[in-house]
Amino acid sequence: MPQTYDWTGFGVRVRCRHEAGPDSLLVWRSQWTPQVIRIETPTVYNRTAWTIEQARQLRDVLDAAIRAGERS
Repeated sequence: MPQTYDWTGFGVRVRCRHEAGPDSLLVWRSQWTPQVIRIETPTVYNRTAWTIEQARQLRDVLDAAIRAGERS
């Protein structure tokens, strides 16, 4: 069963790694535009390397954001 994520706060951080080392990106939704999912990446060029487990977590977070937007 997928983990549940709280979309009422500032979003969900997902761990990743880029050229400078370990980091995270932020997936969030605005209450004013609930149909838009925003992803803030840690690097200018968006070059991130994901482990399989990190990619699965990102997929789960994005899926949860989509479901939350559909309920809005």
